[in-house]
Amino acid sequence: MPPADHLTTHLLELLIPLGPVSARPMFGGVGLFLDGRMFGLIAREELFLKVGDTNRPMYQAAGEAPFSYPTKNGTHTITSYWRCPPDLLDEAETFQTWARQAVEAALAASRRKPKRMRGAR
Repeated sequence: MPPADHLTTHLLELLIPLGPVSARPMFGGVGLFLDGRMFGLIAREELFLKVGDTNRPMYQAAGEAPFSYPTKNGTHTITSYWRCPPDLLDEAETFQTWARQAVEAALAASRRKPKRMRGAR
């Protein structure tokens, strides 16, 4: 995969058909957002996409793994983001299908979160 800044630029170009995708720096990486929902994470020059029950089997079948990072107490794994198979970035239509499913997973996850009361912290 290209370096992170080139990867971000490349991904934003590939994602144009999805709508106004934005990239924001976060957690030492870059978050990919559509309609205010994060559906992708670029970290360590790799892309991780949001997964849910419907698209997780695709990542498992491709031999990919969830996002993880080392901490002072061991490795922390975030099971809601899985590594995107790098070869998909050479197949625009297939990649866009996977990205759309990641957006759908982000939307489904946001529906499951309880609404915060106004003024509550």
